[in-house]
Formats: sequence, C-alpha cells, structure tokens
Amino acid sequence: MRNISRFVLPGLLLLLGGCEDRPQQTYQWQHSEGSYAATFSADGNFLLSADVDAAARLWDLQNNQVKYSWQSEQKETVRSTNVALAKSSPIAATVEFDTVMLWNTDSGMPENRLTFPLRVKALDISPDGNFLLLALADSTAIYFDINANRVLQVFEHDGSAVDSPVKHPINTVAISPDGETALTGGDDRTARLWDLQTGEQLQNWRHGNTVNLVKFDLQSRFAFTAADNDHAYLWSLADGRLQSQLRSSAWPKSLPVPEFPVFNTTTTAVNFSEDGMLLVTGHAAERICVWQLPQGDKLRCWKVTRQNLLNPGMVIQAVAFNANASAVLSIAGTGEAQQWQWR
Repeated sequence: MRNISRFVLPGLLLLLGGCEDRPQQTYQWQHSEGSYAATFSADGNFLLSADVDAAARLWDLQNNQVKYSWQSEQKETVRSTNVALAKSSPIAATVEFDTVMLWNTDSGMPENRLTFPLRVKALDISPDGNFLLLALADSTAIYFDINANRVLQVFEHDGSAVDSPVKHPINTVAISPDGETALTGGDDRTARLWDLQTGEQLQNWRHGNTVNLVKFDLQSRFAFTAADNDHAYLWSLADGRLQSQLRSSAWPKSLPVPEFPVFNTTTTAVNFSEDGMLLVTGHAAERICVWQLPQGDKLRCWKVTRQNLLNPGMVIQAVAFNANASAVLSIAGTGEAQQWQWR
C-alpha cells in the first residue's frame, strides 16, 4: 500500500494544481493557420508573428488589424521563423533562415538587411535597437553591432556540464534591459550569463535537461531560465543564487520536488509585468500561469481554449500582460490569440 501511495500522491497533487477556474476570456481570434514564433510589444499593444502561411505581420491589438506585413522577397518559400521587437526603439527584427531583416514599426519600411553565413536559430534585439544577439547553427551565439556591421563577441557552451569534449548548440538568447549582459541557454543543460563588453562568463546555471528559454526581468533583478520537460527557475542577478523554482503543481514549496515525471513541464513563453511584481508563463500543455514576484509563488494557472477542438495540443508561443497587468495576452502556435481577464 505504501508503494502505491508513492505513485498516486504526485498525480493527485498535480490534479489539484490544475483544477483552478479558467479566467474570463475577453477576446479570441484566429490570426493565421499557424506561426513559427511570435512576440508582444512591451506595452501589449502589438503582436509580431512569424506565420507559416504568410509574411511576418505586425498586429495592432487595439483594432485587431494588421498594421504591416513584412517579407524580404515576394516568394512563398520565404517565411520568417523568428521575430523580435526592441523595447525603446521603433525597430523590429525578422529572421528568414540566414537573413535578419530590420523594420521600422512606425513607417513599416525596411531599415537594414543582414545576411550571416549560417542559419539563425534564435535572436534578441537590444532595447535601443542597435545590437543583435543571435544563436547560430554552428553552436555559437554572436553579439552583433548593427551600425558598425561587425561581431563584437562570440559565446560558446563547452560540453563540460554533460561530460562532452565538444561545444553544444545554443537554443535561446536574451539581452538585458540595460544592454550590459546576455543570457544563453543550450543543449548542454546550462543557462549562462555573459558580460557583453568583455565577453566574460559571469554565471553558469545547470538544469536537468536542454535549456529552451531565457529572459531578464525589466528591473534587472532576475534571470528566468527553463529547460525542456524539466523546471523553470528565477536566479538573482546580484549574486547568482537561486531565487525560486516555479511550481505549477500543488507540491509544498518548502519541500524539494520529487524526481517524478508529473512534476516536469516545458515552459515555452515568458514575460514580466512593467512594475516587476508579476511573471506570466506559457507552456506546451496549453497552459498559462501567473506568478508573484519576487517570491515566485503561483497565483493562478489555467488551460487555454481551442477554436477547433480537433486541433492537437496548443503550444503557447508568447505571453504578455496588458498595461495594468489585469489581463494576460497569449498566442499559440496554432495561430490562435487570446486575452484573459485573470484578476
């Protein structure tokens, strides 16, 4: 009986953690047949999506209309696969295999076209729109000065964390709000913090699986990191220590999480509120969660709704708060965008 209870208890706790009421959905629309990637503007007023069936599109969410459609070449075979928006500059970036296109979000006109010798896997753009951080297919990440048209730093993940003699692919990147540091996450199960001026590695945080998502909070207090089918964490940027392990289940926060599959999750999207008091995450299991900062306590989790009930599971690609953080915006890889009045 004791052996059975060891397996039943985690499942019961997971069910308890997932039985919260779904908040009111204030709007939903099908913006495309699907998207490779998407991101919301810092104020939650715009959505930039890399659609599978069309050019990259900048949506005005106040009017629910496409403001601009962007594509470097008018060919159906050319599609954007990654996107980014500068926080304090009217610059957007779209990725078409090995090419990064920069666009002016005010005029809709192209600003620059940058071609690299390898496929661009992930990118972020500095708040001022002057620098790019790119994860390339050769297992490196480069810090690139757009105006000078040159690489300033090259970052690599050695395989020491997984006892490998070779460098490992980098999957995700982020530039800090002050433009001084960068985050990278890779197949070697580590997330790393770098000094963008010197190239020095400042922190190396190990995970239980491939790191797929990294982000800075807007006040530069924390680094958020998450690994596939594993856990998500908040780390203190002041000293590198673990601030919080985010737990969507009902397992007590005072106890270590058991090594049991039902406690693992894949976090696919993350964002912080402007005041730095809240965090929102999206997951591969059609789920959204809101967390209280700085403790990292779960406030609410819910499953998104599907327009087409026959569609397979919806992976949440991007999440954001509205201006007063009373509502959460989400976009799934199936092309469905939604807004939730969570409080």
